[in-house]
Amino acid sequence: MYKVLNRAAGLLPGSLRGKAREALVQRFGSADYKALTPSMRETFKRVIHQDLTDTLPSVRSSTLLYWGETDTATPLWMGQTMEKAIPDAGLVVESGVGHYAFLERYGHFKAVMENFLEVDA
Repeated sequence: MYKVLNRAAGLLPGSLRGKAREALVQRFGSADYKALTPSMRETFKRVIHQDLTDTLPSVRSSTLLYWGETDTATPLWMGQTMEKAIPDAGLVVESGVGHYAFLERYGHFKAVMENFLEVDA
């Protein structure tokens, strides 16, 4: 839906085009994206669209992935893909939470991390 509306907004004249695109950002954009300046939005888009999947097998450190089951910004399938591709990776999935699972379930996140890092509590 966003892509179709954005293309249509691109057909509008000058200032209307900018206003229409900003309205789309405010309606469909993530909170992180909305908070950025227009020039930073371009950088943000390049970063999030970069596919580094091919580099995952070269990760040599033990890796813990902590994911929210209902994350829509980085869906669970992405974490599952990373877990399979990184040689020594584990995935912890928190039920019923989204992108900020580590904040929404901080107590559990802290316990998992302490165990992973073998930190004395």
